[in-house]
Amino acid sequence: MLGLAFLFFIACKKDQVLPSAGQEFQNSLEGMVNNGILLNSYTKEKEYYVFHFEKGDITVPQALISTIQEQPELWKTVVSFNDKTSLSLLSKGDKLDFILKDRELNPSGYNPLSATVEVLLPGRGRIQVVVQGKLGTTGTITHLFTASNPRQVIPVFGLYANYNNQVDLIFTDMEGKERGRTRVQIQTAALDVKAFPTFETIVAQKDKMEPGLNLVSYPGESELDVSCPYMLDADGEIRWILLLKQSPKLQRLAASIGLKRMKNGNFLSGDGQGSRIVEIDMFGNLVNEWDLRKLGYTFHHEVTEAANGNFLITVSKSAARLVNGKPRINDHIIELNPISGMVLKEWDLANMLDSSRYDHKADLAGIDYSQTPGNWAHNNSIATMGDDFLATVRFQGITSFTRGGAVKWIISPHKNWSTAYQQYLLAPVDGRGVLITDQKVISGELAHPDFDWSWGMHTPVWMPNGNILVFDNGYNRHFQNQTLGSSSGYSRIVEYKVDEAKRTVQQVWAYGESRGEKGFSAALSGVQYLPKTGHVMFCPGMGVTTNKGLGGRIVELDPKTKEVIYDLEITAPSVSAFHRVTRMAMYPDNK
Repeated sequence: MLGLAFLFFIACKKDQVLPSAGQEFQNSLEGMVNNGILLNSYTKEKEYYVFHFEKGDITVPQALISTIQEQPELWKTVVSFNDKTSLSLLSKGDKLDFILKDRELNPSGYNPLSATVEVLLPGRGRIQVVVQGKLGTTGTITHLFTASNPRQVIPVFGLYANYNNQVDLIFTDMEGKERGRTRVQIQTAALDVKAFPTFETIVAQKDKMEPGLNLVSYPGESELDVSCPYMLDADGEIRWILLLKQSPKLQRLAASIGLKRMKNGNFLSGDGQGSRIVEIDMFGNLVNEWDLRKLGYTFHHEVTEAANGNFLITVSKSAARLVNGKPRINDHIIELNPISGMVLKEWDLANMLDSSRYDHKADLAGIDYSQTPGNWAHNNSIATMGDDFLATVRFQGITSFTRGGAVKWIISPHKNWSTAYQQYLLAPVDGRGVLITDQKVISGELAHPDFDWSWGMHTPVWMPNGNILVFDNGYNRHFQNQTLGSSSGYSRIVEYKVDEAKRTVQQVWAYGESRGEKGFSAALSGVQYLPKTGHVMFCPGMGVTTNKGLGGRIVELDPKTKEVIYDLEITAPSVSAFHRVTRMAMYPDNK
């Protein structure tokens, strides 16, 4: 049996072994080969050879074997049998350099910090890649691949620019235990990017940080420029980048709001210029695309992959009109089946929220993201919340609704909502859970010491404890002109607790007011819950005051202590440093 000592005694004449018995011994050895189990050594004991494998021993009568030839330079031991057959066993050897067959830097042409290395293993096993960090850094990137076939093309991500990268390829067993390794040197060139952001690390408690890199969805020099996503490590080094201007199929990918990792390991994004949804691999190759215009929509802001594999997309419906016949935009959500390309569900926010709720002061700033009659809602995010949905509607509030489109509740200042919507508005409570009665707080004109509403918010997150995390941009906070460039503006990260039975909302904690203009982003931006540490990410992305100009910042925060674990300033050539930042592993788990 595999993994157990196999001892076969023949009740015949001395030194005589029946042919059928010999085949059983060969089958046992072959089973070890087929299961990728390595031979550590073998010994000769009386009338038997004992083969010592990673998982148990197999004992074979000497009478069956003619020769045993060790080939440590190829990690093989060839056993020849008296019946003229032979079997090559995967066995512990010397160096592994011979497994390297081919390598290519930047195989797609769009990711200069990537490479592929083709290997031919001496038998079944897995490969672990280790991109060594620079001396004195924490930049080492490690990934164990799931594939176990002998011939593999290993994708290498996380190379440093303009550097002779040291990459270890480790040959392991099926469980990831090391058998041996070899090293590849990969020299990269300096990045050829113009008008690119600069970085300054303010705080970096690396031993406390959530593992992973920061995926920064940089829009380029403007919303009309080509998106240029990149990943930063904890040392502030660029370790992955997509130069999509060089891609004939993605060179106009813009206003995408950012890349989201899919279940299959690729990235999902929306293309505001082309009104399409795109699937992109780690090298920057276009894998799939879905044309929204053919379906009667244009893309706006957000696409996410739901648990069922369908896409939830915030869109404008081409045929949607106001009563006066003028277009209305950014107020539809659709569910798209990526396999069929069909729209399975459409939600029209004008049938769910109060489209007449309009703050005439809000458009005085004269900027392109101000509220207008046609852009009354500006839905900028959609997420799932169990069987329900959770959306941030920039000019209206945070809302939860059912698949059938029934609104469950709304977190929003109560000012200007029509009577029909009062039943959905959650009542604010203080830190003790007592209803707040100050009408100016309820309406949104003032903040309570324990509570404030969110303004122009983004990226709602349904947390494991059932609460809601959101980026409160602070756009026109308390109905005052707090927008880009406002010295008194501030953004926050906020956790809310909703009691659906009592129809109340409580502010559990918040962070950001003390940062003032150094954390204020009137638009874009996001938050993230980090599951391994319980930390959260506060990422204001536009117009944030930095030590060198304007841009954004990435802040990792311990919500229990409010301690800043990591703080990185990004100074951008335009006011926008990023749409979103997401902490993630370089490699997807399932690759």
